[in-house]
Amino acid sequence: MKRLKTVTAAVLACATMLAFTGCGGFKVISDEDIFYDALDNAVSIDKDETTYEKNTKVNGDKVEYLIYTKDGDNIYTYIRFKKADDAMDKFDEFYEDFEEAKNDNAFEGSSTMTETKTRGSVIFSGEAEADTALSFFHMNQYFFENSEIFGGVYVNDNVYIEAYSVNGSKRDREKITRFLNELGFPKP
Repeated sequence: MKRLKTVTAAVLACATMLAFTGCGGFKVISDEDIFYDALDNAVSIDKDETTYEKNTKVNGDKVEYLIYTKDGDNIYTYIRFKKADDAMDKFDEFYEDFEEAKNDNAFEGSSTMTETKTRGSVIFSGEAEADTALSFFHMNQYFFENSEIFGGVYVNDNVYIEAYSVNGSKRDREKITRFLNELGFPKP
């Protein structure tokens, strides 16, 4: 009986730790159709409203499938790299930029940052000051003025995903939240 209580306590401690890190609740979205379905179901964006490519390159790294779409102030990106290391490299670039912005007090708001060897997330809701640079996929976002940012950047295995809003309205933030809920990803 004592051993059962110890095991139960250990399992609860691990579950709690995963819940607090934000990484415990999201999975690999290895099939681009899941991403398309989430776009359609949560924010009414059809596949033909996206830019997508098969067997391309991003920063010289091989990509099996890439999806990018913009809806007003919201941006949604899915990149399935050939190698998991390439996805982590792309994520690390963003993670380091965001960490630097926080350390320099160039981001004010709430955020959660987690990273392991093969998965991670940066979830944010706040203001990035003018002159802050963040390495989002479509372009290195350089903020020329103070900008409200809301959303997240995620990596799991070889899949890298961004869903965020820049200076979006309450409705834009709600769309990001619905989309992340549809994927089962942690949200701001």
